[in-house]
Parts: sequence; C-alpha cells; structure tokens
Amino acid sequence: MTTTSMKAKPIPTAAKAASAMALLLAATHIALTAVYNVPSSDVKYGALPGHTADAYIRPYFVQDYRIFAPDPASSDRNLWVRAWVQTPEGDRVETKWVDVTAIELAEPYRRVLRKQLTVIGAEQLMTAYGKLTSEQKQIAEKNFHDSGDLAALNESLLAAEGANPVDVRAFIRATNYTVSYATQAAQALWSDDGEILAVQTRSVYSPVIRWEDRFDPDAVRPDSSYTQLGWRPTLEWSQQSNEAFARTFLHWADAAGVSGSLTGEEEDAG
Repeated sequence: MTTTSMKAKPIPTAAKAASAMALLLAATHIALTAVYNVPSSDVKYGALPGHTADAYIRPYFVQDYRIFAPDPASSDRNLWVRAWVQTPEGDRVETKWVDVTAIELAEPYRRVLRKQLTVIGAEQLMTAYGKLTSEQKQIAEKNFHDSGDLAALNESLLAAEGANPVDVRAFIRATNYTVSYATQAAQALWSDDGEILAVQTRSVYSPVIRWEDRFDPDAVRPDSSYTQLGWRPTLEWSQQSNEAFARTFLHWADAAGVSGSLTGEEEDAG
C-alpha cells in the first residue's frame, strides 16, 4: 500500500495581507493605549506621542472603572449653551440657557450609548478648567468673542504666571470642541431669529445622592458646580453640515419639549 504525501495549500496573498493588517492595527491599538495611560505628562507628551494617543483613545475607547466599582459615578455631567443673536431690527438678544445634553438624551436610544457628544464635551471642559490656575480661570471668564478663533484666549492663558502649556492645550482643545457644538446648536435653535454673534458654554456637574444614602428619605442632593467662562466666537468647519445637524437636533429638542424661543423661562444652568 502506498501513501501519497499531501502538500499544504499555499496561503492566499489576500489572506496574508489581511492578517498583517489586523496584526498592525492590534499592535497600534495596544501601543497607543499604553501611551495614553503613561502617568508622567512630561514623558507622555515629550518623548512619546501623547497627543496622538489622546486623539485616538477619546472618546470611544475610554474606560471608566466607576461603572463597576462599589462607589459608582456620582454626578450628572451636562453641557449648557446660550448665544448672542443680532435680530433684523438691530437688537442684540442674549438667549436663555439651554441644556443641550438633556436635548441629546431626549431620544431613548441615545441614553443607552455611553459616549454622548455633549457629555464628552462637558467632562473634557470641566477637567481642563479644573487644571487652570486661579489667574487663568479669571482670564477664561473674560470675553474673547471679537476674534475669529481661540488664538487670543490661548495666548492670554499661556502668558499667565505659572502657565502649563500642556494644561492650556487641553483647555483650548476642550473649548474648541464645546464651542463648535454650541455654534451648531445655536444655529439650529436661533438662526431664524437673526445672526449668531457669539456663544457661551457651561459645563455643569450636578451631584446625585451618594450610593450609600440612596434609601435615606432625608438625603439632600448637593449643589451643582460649573465652569465660569466668557463669550466665545462662533466656530464652523468646512466638513460640517448645519442643515443635517439642525434637522436631527431640532427633532431631539422637540422630544425634550425645548422650544427655539430666544428668551423665556428656563432651568438655572448651575
């Protein structure tokens, strides 16, 4: 009886390429995750590509241990927006504050997604704001809406005594994010009433009753904390679609019971 040796079939070139690509992506993900978690800012943003890691990891790969811990996250994070509107009659109107996070979460399916745009913005803004010095916070409270971008704000923050360039970059990045979102929200809500001249944002942290006190009928919800920021210029980008954003955002606003009136009764933003 004879046996015929069986030769292994060659692996197709396409399969080899796909495997190599998958390994490269996995290696890149692991490497950037490691850089993102480096504790030293000097090493992370100096010797290593820290900014690239931040841009890759945030917001969708960020892990929050408090989801599983015995002491879970204890505050709501909301982004509030208002605007200056120049009406056709020449009046400058300061709009009401609008909780755009409540609008984004009005649709039930949005609540099951952990990384809502406005919640991300509120978290990043509050975190970056908290790292500013007292002098820098006073600068951040001033209005910088007359310039076309955030360059003047950036320069003023860097000129402050004890300024940390890494912290300033983080604050400008968070401001860019929230102001860009606020611009589109303001355009959706109030562009029919006039020209949007400037926007103001506020990150509001509203603590909930502590987990261990959740069954205490006398437990009182702590007061909210929020950022104190001045007016900023509107920021729009070439790849965005104001029409598409407005269509979706106004649908959410209708579900949340929020009108596009310029002024009116509203909840206090902090």
